Amino acid sequence: MSKIVQWSSCLIVSILILSFESLLAAEPSAGWQAGVARVDTTPTNPVRMAGYASRTSPSQGVAHPLFAKALALGDAEGHKVAFVTCDIIGFRRSFTNRVAERLKVKHGLAREDLVLLASHNHAGPALSETTDSTGAKVPARAGFEYNVAYTKELEDKLVALVGEALAKMQPASLSYGIGRAHFALNRREPTAKGIKLGKNPAGPTDESVPILRVQNAGGKPLAIVFGYACHNTTLRPNMMKIAADFAGYAQDRIEADNPGALALYFTGCAGDADPHPFGTLEMAKDHGEELGAAVKFVLDHPTWLKTVSGPVRTAFIETTIRFGGPTDRASYEKLLNDSNSGRRQHARRMIEAIDQGRPIRTEYPFYSVHAFALGDQLTLVALSGEVVVDYAIRLQKELGGEGQTLWVAAYANDVLGYIPSLRVLKEGGYEAGEAFYGSTWPTPLAEGTESIVVNAAHEVVKRVRLR
Repeated sequence: MSKIVQWSSCLIVSILILSFESLLAAEPSAGWQAGVARVDTTPTNPVRMAGYASRTSPSQGVAHPLFAKALALGDAEGHKVAFVTCDIIGFRRSFTNRVAERLKVKHGLAREDLVLLASHNHAGPALSETTDSTGAKVPARAGFEYNVAYTKELEDKLVALVGEALAKMQPASLSYGIGRAHFALNRREPTAKGIKLGKNPAGPTDESVPILRVQNAGGKPLAIVFGYACHNTTLRPNMMKIAADFAGYAQDRIEADNPGALALYFTGCAGDADPHPFGTLEMAKDHGEELGAAVKFVLDHPTWLKTVSGPVRTAFIETTIRFGGPTDRASYEKLLNDSNSGRRQHARRMIEAIDQGRPIRTEYPFYSVHAFALGDQLTLVALSGEVVVDYAIRLQKELGGEGQTLWVAAYANDVLGYIPSLRVLKEGGYEAGEAFYGSTWPTPLAEGTESIVVNAAHEVVKRVRLR
């Protein structure tokens, strides 16, 4: 046989193998069912915007629409779960619990089978709650009347959205892969006076772009789920138009590349990473294009994707994280002369609360950790709060590995504030505690936080993995 014939034979075999693999990828496997839905969540009235305290006036028009999207999955045993994404800065526990309770009553969806994930959009509306994380009533803020109405409307939309996705379920197949993007930069810049918000090229980041592809029985894409660990903050305080930042433009690109499919974005452990460069709408578009191209690059190489079998298993726990203290009046009085205005203002608020007889928290007993195992190939861990990248790195090391792919998402269910690692707490800076002085929390978190969160992640993964 000549070399040309040999080469031709090898080529034909290779084409047949690739064709067979493509057929397998398109064929519904393991009894999966999937349904998707989307709803426009762009505010129709001027609202107060989230993310930057320096904004003191309502939004002025729309640069990019906002959406919420749902992916419902069911396995051969009839176990159904729902993933909901939204172009919002974050959900609080009280909001998520109301949505979850309504879906349980209406569709029988258990609490552990629903996750709400925020893109951490800083160019969208601030949700305005009338209850706190414990369910206690809180007064509405002056000037936030449209935000209160928007929050109630969003709750109704999400309940209807998940119902629509559940109603549209059809035979499907799942596969996953991992890409790379490079515009996230660690923002904890070391200086002679300590850590400041800036640029730290030597600092850790997570450049992975995890991808879950959902196809129908004909091999057409129904959903492309993707993630990235970067603050959704290309747009800064001078942006007064509603927009979805790079996460919205990335979804646009992916949906354009995959006609008929919905793109859903899961924010990773982005607490200490910012997009670079930042500041303009064009930059947000560029970052979205890079992220969308990273997804396309993986999807264009079918052999890089691995099939996901069933069943789906879920676990959800709430654990207690503690504040570092001290929380007595004398300690707050010492901060009244602090050079940092944020600390002074925070101390005044805490002293006022103490004098009024209001209890000062020493702990937060509702920190949630959520896990979804899709067969024994892929496990999603969804953490609440603004989690720094150290958690993703550590959990990948301890719970990931060959044949045990781990996807770590954050900003899930309850965005209560920053969740620093022990390293970050010891270094200080914005994520370590300075951000808390702009909130109603009594103090930064305690040094045991990382161990508590990691142990909870181990527990939920243990519950859902077959091996």
